[in-house]
Amino acid sequence: MRSAVLLQTNARRGVGLTIGLVITGIALGMLARTVDWRLALQYIRKVEWGWLSLAMAALLVNNAAKASRWRLLFPVDQELPPRKDAFGSLMAGQLLNFLFPFRSGDISRIYFMGRYRGKSSTATAGTIGAEKLLDLVIMGGLFILVIPYFVLPDWLESSKPSIWMVSLAALSVWIGVMVALPFSQGAVKKMAARWPILVWPVSVTLRLMDGFSALRHRQRLGPLLGWTALVWIGSVGATWLLLQSLSLPATLPLAILANVIVQGGLSVPVAPAGIGVFEWLAILALAIGGVPTGQGLAYGLVTHAAVLFYPVLIGIPWLLTRFR
Repeated sequence: MRSAVLLQTNARRGVGLTIGLVITGIALGMLARTVDWRLALQYIRKVEWGWLSLAMAALLVNNAAKASRWRLLFPVDQELPPRKDAFGSLMAGQLLNFLFPFRSGDISRIYFMGRYRGKSSTATAGTIGAEKLLDLVIMGGLFILVIPYFVLPDWLESSKPSIWMVSLAALSVWIGVMVALPFSQGAVKKMAARWPILVWPVSVTLRLMDGFSALRHRQRLGPLLGWTALVWIGSVGATWLLLQSLSLPATLPLAILANVIVQGGLSVPVAPAGIGVFEWLAILALAIGGVPTGQGLAYGLVTHAAVLFYPVLIGIPWLLTRFR
């Protein structure tokens, strides 16, 4: 029985990896045919290392803020995970998200900070859901804030209603969590008392709700919002500094737009390491600001390498210490 489950799991991973590699191949083929790589490499050789170093510092702030925020999202009745483990697990998760398709890194975080610590994996999954909820609200708000500065292409113009709806839905869920979570938990418990057959799914649902409980906790809400602001200041700041390092138009609206499009496009990654897809999203985002494709590719390559730096530098040693 166990062998059959392992075979099914390996088969699903194989299918996912194959799909990801096909998408990577298509993206790289399109880049090779439509973008002047030599011109992009010329721009990369001219990168200004001072600006690049500041961008790396901003990315470190972004990642540290993400880890600090994630710690605060754990259920209020649990001991908070150590900062070192939260940061290491986050970096390892980002590394695995880059290496494997379909959010494999988020699944690893559920294991590392849930089951590995002897805590509820389902509640840990809820904390990641709460994290994504916060970022969806901010991402949609930033997009709405900057779109008046640009003439959007048809493909993005037609997506505006969807982006607004997703952002509004995320905000509605957050407000619903803050207002209705205790009532929802009580209603779910009553269901279990009335129908014993639902005891297991009800217990899973309650543990998942526990992962959202910090969003309505008065003492935690302020710090959560503060860390979220620092997450996005670091992210947008790093984008602005990376644009500066390549002597590209470093305006705040373009930095925000590039950040939102790249992050939004990679939120459900299917290509290992986002190779090709990341660069295409960067080119498309900067093209809206009038940046030629060669410079857009240079930005995409430099940014991709910068984003991978800390997950590789910190994630690999952290994983080795857990599985040595």
